[in-house]
Amino acid sequence: MTDGRAPGLGPLLLAAAMLLSTSGGVGGQAAFRSGFWVEAARGTGTVRNSCQGCPSVTAAYGSANYARVGIGLASTPVLLGLEFFALSSTNLDLVPGAPPLDAENGTIGPLVIWYVGDSGVHLRGGAGLARGTYTVRTGTGETATVKRTGSALSFGVGFDVGVTRWLAVTADVGTYIAAVGDMTVNGTLVDDIIATVYEASVGLALR
Repeated sequence: MTDGRAPGLGPLLLAAAMLLSTSGGVGGQAAFRSGFWVEAARGTGTVRNSCQGCPSVTAAYGSANYARVGIGLASTPVLLGLEFFALSSTNLDLVPGAPPLDAENGTIGPLVIWYVGDSGVHLRGGAGLARGTYTVRTGTGETATVKRTGSALSFGVGFDVGVTRWLAVTADVGTYIAAVGDMTVNGTLVDDIIATVYEASVGLALR
């Protein structure tokens, strides 16, 4: 299991706490979204990989990014959208004794966001496709990349702080579970890889 701490997590959590303390909105602006909206955020995260026959769960840290676009349902606190998410990580020890990997875990799929009252706090859930890209560096300096596609589930919680009528600062914490199947790492077959990603992000939403 890779040691280390998530880079930048402290400042992100501090920013999230400050936003939550003012989640009623800035200058009387509404915290929730309606109509067409676009959201993008950047943060940090960790991925924990398990597989059939692996002696232990391995973990790595990296940078998380997502983009979402969607529309609000009239007269309801529900939003429908499409999400693109990716976590890039390095030094992942997926197979004991094999060289560490650089990995990118990505998902794409529809999601539903539900606002809790008028505070800007919202819950989300989604399902879609997962893409795992794993690059291994050999002892000779060469690289080999393996890509796998599977299924993904996601869920999380966030909140918006209205800045203007059309702009909000948004924060999000969530989990993405991706099953990407089998792959061969440095000649070793790894069965049934399941990657569980935890992320914390701060960004902007146009609404």
